[in-house]
Amino acid sequence: MALDYTELSEQAIDDGIDDAIALHDNSLLAQYINETERRKASFSAKQARMAYFYEKQVVRENEDRGVHIYQSERGAAAAIAINRRQSTNGACSYLRACRILLEDTPNLFDCFAHGHLTERQIKAITEPLEEVDANGRREFDAIFADHTDMFENLGVRAISDLVRKFTERFQSSEKAVKIEDEAAKRYVRFRKSKDCVMLSAKLPLAEGIALAKSIKKRAKAIFRMGNDPRTKQQLQADMLICSQLEGFPPKVPLFLDVKLIMTDKTLFAGSHEPANLPGYGIIPAQYARELVAGAKVDLEDPFHLTLKDDELNRRIFTFPEIQRIYTAPGNQDLIAMDSKAREFPESLKEFIRIRDSHCMTPYCDGVPEEIDHVVQRHLNGPTSVHNSSYRCRFCNLAKELPGWYEKVDYSIPHSIVINTGDGRTYRSLAPPATGIVREADPQANEQPRK
Repeated sequence: MALDYTELSEQAIDDGIDDAIALHDNSLLAQYINETERRKASFSAKQARMAYFYEKQVVRENEDRGVHIYQSERGAAAAIAINRRQSTNGACSYLRACRILLEDTPNLFDCFAHGHLTERQIKAITEPLEEVDANGRREFDAIFADHTDMFENLGVRAISDLVRKFTERFQSSEKAVKIEDEAAKRYVRFRKSKDCVMLSAKLPLAEGIALAKSIKKRAKAIFRMGNDPRTKQQLQADMLICSQLEGFPPKVPLFLDVKLIMTDKTLFAGSHEPANLPGYGIIPAQYARELVAGAKVDLEDPFHLTLKDDELNRRIFTFPEIQRIYTAPGNQDLIAMDSKAREFPESLKEFIRIRDSHCMTPYCDGVPEEIDHVVQRHLNGPTSVHNSSYRCRFCNLAKELPGWYEKVDYSIPHSIVINTGDGRTYRSLAPPATGIVREADPQANEQPRK
């Protein structure tokens, strides 16, 4: 039974919750939980609006007194943080988000006010938008107005990645330069701690991803054999130590296995559409082109390559195995693969890992670790890219509970409909591989033949 909460008073909802508890009606309780979250979000939007006008009034009063505007903003932020019963740490960021919502993104704020987005989701959207100017934010808001479901069922990490795909378009070249500058600041630090040594490091992006992937892959292979008592974390630490203590040569080869998701326009035509580097996330188009080329790319003359002369490149050899993964024509989704095997073959697993960059359970931000069938194999679910999902371990176990049911919706690419056993259904949808919204191409999304 679906309830209409719009006319219900707080007392009526309280009474309804008590009735649902007394009747052991989980379906009704789930509806009340969902409605409570919606109302929380709506009140958070009201709070953001009040905070915005509170800050404007404080700044106006302090300007009349001749107080520096930066100090004025800090004073307003501290006062609002106290009234929100939160630490002042991050209070200025909260007010910047309020300004973005009220001044530049009215459609986003309207969705927030109606409770369709939570405060955490709003923060994941506004933080990347701080990196573009007001015109860029208004452009994003116009896109959102036409695609209000673009954040539906996404966790905050997936939302942040989606917005960064948009903001990277405005700063591809600048970001590529920043990545190079940060690589020049690389370091490794050791410090003594109680009964151990702590290590921290700052590594160039591509080499850091390569090192992390290499260590994790080797440690995971040993762990799966089941005859080693060490945990995955212990194995990874030992792999790092052994690379220096077991006779490795001075020049350590890092076999860089890079899977870049990009459009052909990004690679060949100088487009600013950002690429996706699995294991890291969104990277600027310019940096992606340089990764593929293995050299500096001149935007004015993209076929002229300037080889890098850097101490790191003289010490560490990288062997790029670049697999450019393209999308279906006119679509933002990866082209599918399938298999008749009971177990997912390794090539198909790699495709699924790239497609599902986040756990496929709605709103989950857990690190995906396990690839499994959506409709279980014992229920005749096929081993295919459509009937697959990449989940964190917690969610992969949860889907096996009695009453939990999932099915594939072939009308939308890489879409799953989930029933958690309480009568409510949720949709899980992999974010578009390129771009920030889908422009549907029916021919690219046809249901596969049996």
